[in-house]
Amino acid sequence: MATPQERYDALIKWLEEAGGCLHPSVEVYHDAVTKGSFRVKEGCAVNQGESVVTLPIARSLSYLNAICGHPDFPAVKHRQIQEAANRTNKDGHGWFPAEFLRETPPHVVGRFVLMREYLLGSESAWWPYLRTLPQPEHVAGMLPALWPADDLEFLVGTNAYVAVQEIKSTLKREYKQAMKLLPSDSGYTRPLYLWAYAIFTSRSFRPSLIVPDAEALALPCEIDDFSVLLPLYDVGNHSPVARTAWRTDRETLLCRLISGQTCESGSQVFNNYGMKTNAELLLGYGFILPEEEYLHNDYVHVRTKATDDDDLAGTHLVSLRPMTDPTSVVGRSKRLTSDDCAGVATQFAHIQDSLVTSLYEAITRAAAAAAGEGEDFQDSATMDDIMAGRIAPPVKERIVQALGSKLAQDLDVLEEVEVPTEGLNANQQLAVRYREQCVKTLENALRCLASDDDD
Repeated sequence: MATPQERYDALIKWLEEAGGCLHPSVEVYHDAVTKGSFRVKEGCAVNQGESVVTLPIARSLSYLNAICGHPDFPAVKHRQIQEAANRTNKDGHGWFPAEFLRETPPHVVGRFVLMREYLLGSESAWWPYLRTLPQPEHVAGMLPALWPADDLEFLVGTNAYVAVQEIKSTLKREYKQAMKLLPSDSGYTRPLYLWAYAIFTSRSFRPSLIVPDAEALALPCEIDDFSVLLPLYDVGNHSPVARTAWRTDRETLLCRLISGQTCESGSQVFNNYGMKTNAELLLGYGFILPEEEYLHNDYVHVRTKATDDDDLAGTHLVSLRPMTDPTSVVGRSKRLTSDDCAGVATQFAHIQDSLVTSLYEAITRAAAAAAGEGEDFQDSATMDDIMAGRIAPPVKERIVQALGSKLAQDLDVLEEVEVPTEGLNANQQLAVRYREQCVKTLENALRCLASDDDD
């Protein structure tokens, strides 16, 4: 049986055969903690602006591989992807039914493309890539939505637990609807679908950032209605402070992962998945970033209205440290007010400005309606004024009370759940670390809400 290193070596060779490469000073390093990661070789360096990975678009895998070259989608053309799709579907065999492609959401089709290649095994054109991926038998340790029930119980009371229930319901519905349009003996089992979901969720990229001239493809959907798997590209681990760029040359169709800083000998070369909180990283990638002196990634997501979304996009943040603190990298990226730390009232220091402002608007609008000013009432306070507490004291007090009530309630829900701390498996340990940081975040925010700016 091939070792992980031998599989990565074969993957790199496969990419080189298509015109791609890994930076000569970079190696794929494998251990029990990081699994796979990019490391700078001893005695070497990667300079700012150099390409860590160069990947031919033809080696990508996505919904595009199901429709480019498909006889029922003649308008969808992409030179390299169409050639790759034709190789997979040679002699007309292997194409998905047109009805399935038309009626199934593109992101779901992409998962079936991955399942199809997995079922082909060593006959798949993507076999060198597939054998480096976590395999279906390990799916229970990949993402919380796929954890066993006993492990998932450790997340009860957190934002993540609520989101997981929504995700599980969505996955069940997606698979059921898709299989109505495919032969029952196709081999596309539900466990395999869950695995494909986990691979795409934790390793894929937005096509609008990768595929050049997407408007010329004549897609039957929006370009970001699906995502793209990029072999080897996806080995890079995440750091929110990593400076990276993703660029695809329109002529060569080579996609490059470019380092935005110099990486020294022996250091890990990171990618940057975007400004994601630990809740989002846990749900989408199966890990969280530990609290460090120079960086924290701990935020509690607060919803102000009911939603059926299975993600945390429509929420406001409560931060472990003040939102203006240099270590609150994700929080700072989402602030709408200036970075003037002295201008933020102590009570609001840990709260995203959008949440404070929405409460201010609701309170003043209700007060205006009660006073007979009607819906046309407009308050002159700016967001900076609101965050600095330069508003009517009764309004500020009501905002503080509303926030305190909500966060105290969330903290009570967390603390009502007793979880063991010994004899835990990897999923449970991760869940305990996450919920402990949620408790700490809420406690810090409540402490500031109870303070007085005049103290």
